[in-house]
Amino acid sequence: MKKCAQSGGGTLAMIMLISIVGLLLMSGLQRQLDAAMRTANDERHYLRAFNQALSSLNWAQSLRWRDAQAGWQCQALATEALKACLRKASDEEQWLLRAEGPMPASPRPLMVYRRVVALTSAAGHVTLQPVARGWLDFCPDKDRMRCADAE
Repeated sequence: MKKCAQSGGGTLAMIMLISIVGLLLMSGLQRQLDAAMRTANDERHYLRAFNQALSSLNWAQSLRWRDAQAGWQCQALATEALKACLRKASDEEQWLLRAEGPMPASPRPLMVYRRVVALTSAAGHVTLQPVARGWLDFCPDKDRMRCADAE
């Protein structure tokens, strides 16, 4: 009788194959996790900027503004990073209120707009009354040049 001696080469090859497949699966899962983390981080930054812009919008509605005819007039509250700008709309009846929220990964801030009606006092100060359903996340003016950033 001939005695069979096994050296374990087949077992070693199978263990190596299983290890390589496991390593490839773990690498793919790590890439998916990294992509999900980037997406979640981007969403977190967007939501923070969006909430900051809404806070700026609400803050701006409580301010007194000048009755200026040309261009954007802006006010900022540096301690809270609030910034809002006001301009007459192209229809000359309503005004556009623009508020900003800074985006960390973008050179431009996130902007939200609201159509408002200006109530002018005898002293020339303007208080704002929001128009129903006048809130938008894009500039609602027909004349796109009125939405430019020139301040």
